[in-house]
Amino acid sequence: MAAKKTPAFQFKKFTIQQQVNAQKVGTDSMLLGAWSKGNFTSILDIGTGTGILALMLAQQNPSAQIIAIEPDADSLTEANQNFEASVFKSRINGIQTTLQHFTSAQKFDLIISNPPYFENSTLSENMDKNRVRHTNELPIADLYQKAAEFLSPQGNLNLIFPFEVEQLHLDEAKKQKLFPQKILRTVREEGVFKRTLVSYAFNAVPESEEQLLVKFSDNTYSPEYIALTKDFYATDLTAKGL
Repeated sequence: MAAKKTPAFQFKKFTIQQQVNAQKVGTDSMLLGAWSKGNFTSILDIGTGTGILALMLAQQNPSAQIIAIEPDADSLTEANQNFEASVFKSRINGIQTTLQHFTSAQKFDLIISNPPYFENSTLSENMDKNRVRHTNELPIADLYQKAAEFLSPQGNLNLIFPFEVEQLHLDEAKKQKLFPQKILRTVREEGVFKRTLVSYAFNAVPESEEQLLVKFSDNTYSPEYIALTKDFYATDLTAKGL
């Protein structure tokens, strides 16, 4: 029996084909891309996957030049197809490389990533899922060390990860003299934190902290999430959860 095809995800200004990538379009990338507001001109997207973050940031920053790196050849091919099919194609450059082997004389005023997030946990039989969800190929320490190397003095490093590893991330960032500027934690209706979004910079300031409910227990999206992502979804989220 033929494998079931994953449908393309249509946004207001671009389309994401996601046949190859193990990590499909989801709320984590939507949150991070929509939350990463600013006036950025040079952006590095680490582990671009389908290319969703690069495309979201291209939409939000009309003058930005974006480098999107991805170690997996098939995933990058799909991402490049998504870039090429968009109106932002002239401003996004997809490169096959790991972060550890990436080289650039350029510094970036935004580095963004939805990084692998399972630390020291059981591997799946699906190696593609292991690659995108486990830190084996991109340890947290490597992420912060290399990001600090490529970040401009006034730049921001924006990440999303599970709330359970928040302190581990903050500790590793501090070793590289990266300090949280703002923190957003997503929360379930019962009050349990799920994800942490952090925007780091090299200057230590009192960070702002906020909470966001993404979905209600009936799987409908919250008004706050809908407002945050309204510039991207082509679908009316007020109807029901996707």
